[in-house]
Amino acid sequence: MFTNIIDPNNPLTPSEVVFLNGELFAKKVVLGNVELLHSAEKVSVAELGKAILMSAILGCEQAGAFRLELRERKAMLGLRKVQGLFAVPATPRVNLPEHSLEATFSELATHLALKDKNDIYTMIYTWLRQDAVSPWNTALELVQAGMARRGLLEAVQEKKLKVFTVTRYSLPERTLRLTKGQSVGAVKALLDDCERTRPEVWKELEAGIKKAI
Repeated sequence: MFTNIIDPNNPLTPSEVVFLNGELFAKKVVLGNVELLHSAEKVSVAELGKAILMSAILGCEQAGAFRLELRERKAMLGLRKVQGLFAVPATPRVNLPEHSLEATFSELATHLALKDKNDIYTMIYTWLRQDAVSPWNTALELVQAGMARRGLLEAVQEKKLKVFTVTRYSLPERTLRLTKGQSVGAVKALLDDCERTRPEVWKELEAGIKKAI
């Protein structure tokens, strides 16, 4: 089990560990980047976003919130079948930190399973809520909003051009201390183990996320 999800002594979930150590999970790039909250470094927003989503999903699985299952699903109006990756919810449900990305995905999997639409693509697409010009930026905005509700980030709303309201996030000292006291090794192992030992699951996980984005 990935104890960081449920252990009160290690309150950061896998997705939060990735977000707060972005330079270790995404490369520095000039274009398509995002500035990290804990440093002035800028990394690929797509690579960071992908690592966050994959770690959240795999973290849910290892915590027992759901299992990842490869199965066939109908496509082309039912004319053919293709392989898809589904998040099959556990019974009874596992309690995950409220407002965390892991808890959100667990709830979505449970809800979508009632309609037999709990594949990874539909889960991520539903989570994103609406179309966007920069979907990876939208994904990171949702991640930060959840972390702010958990008290891990501070959020301040500002008016832009006197019309639009934007939210600025910052990293409080208490969260920085949590970050420094927690190793990223377990999260890296979570990702590496899936890619190495379950290549089909890894491939479908990547495909589902890419399609949703």
